[in-house]
Amino acid sequence: MSGAGFCAENGRAFKKNSEFHLYAFVEKGRKNHYNHYNKSRRYGLKKYSRDRRRDTPARRFVQANKKKLTALLCAALAVVAVVLVLMNLAARQGFESSFLMTRDTVKVGLRTDIEGFGSVDENGNLVGFDRDYIDTILNELLGGQTKMYEYYPLTSQEAGGAIKYGTVDIALGLLTNGTDKTKGFTLTKPYYTDDVVVVTRADSRAQGLADIESDSIGLFATAVPSSDFADHLESQGLDFEILRYADFESATIDLDAGRVAAIAMPRAMSKQFENAGYRILAEPAYEVGYSIMLPTGQSAVEAEFNRVIDQFAEDGTTFALEQKWGI
Repeated sequence: MSGAGFCAENGRAFKKNSEFHLYAFVEKGRKNHYNHYNKSRRYGLKKYSRDRRRDTPARRFVQANKKKLTALLCAALAVVAVVLVLMNLAARQGFESSFLMTRDTVKVGLRTDIEGFGSVDENGNLVGFDRDYIDTILNELLGGQTKMYEYYPLTSQEAGGAIKYGTVDIALGLLTNGTDKTKGFTLTKPYYTDDVVVVTRADSRAQGLADIESDSIGLFATAVPSSDFADHLESQGLDFEILRYADFESATIDLDAGRVAAIAMPRAMSKQFENAGYRILAEPAYEVGYSIMLPTGQSAVEAEFNRVIDQFAEDGTTFALEQKWGI
């Protein structure tokens, strides 16, 4: 088959030879694969099958003791169920014997100087988000009972003393866990989450905490835990001396005099400053939660309040009241 061209017969012969070489190559590949498979078996290189991989000592133990293990599991689940039932029964019995259930009159203290949360209307009634919220909780827990409800105005600083000496049974009003005024008292989980914002004079050019040109910064420590604020400053790489404030008057005096360049507080409190002509920085620092204060030793009442707080958050009750009062 030499030469520049091929005759038809030579072409057919070449095609046959090509098919033969291709066939020989495929057969050689199959033999190599077969030889490799045999070597793998000979030297213990065979992969475990799915069934072989599952055949472990633990599996054999489970199979051999399946009935006993099932019985033990059922017994354990039964014990857990009994414990949960007993715990729920004890909690319910504790709630049934609590002041909410045994007293004919429930006294509620509310802060009345925070726009949207609490104020006194023209008829002398205490109104606001906090009033509606606690009324809704009490109706959920005591709706089937005949009770008298009395409402008393108080400040956040007065809440602890009012609870301690029995002036009120329940208190609301920007009460946060970790502040001096709430230490030693029973607090529910937060029912409302608010921003911590920074207030400055109207002529301040600061856009955030990092822009404040001062060695010190103010804080409404009655509403924001100072330790939390200090941690936040540290996380931002900021080093300020924290000056603690408890009332609007002293805070505005120091702002106007330049003794402090900015004061951090919950957004709910900042509205009073904004209405007085002060400026709120656009970027919130972080968040703080408001809780309901209860007498000490009322764990059953606390548990029921927490349950309803979660329920209201999930079913939209809290959101509807927030919308009503524009907070």
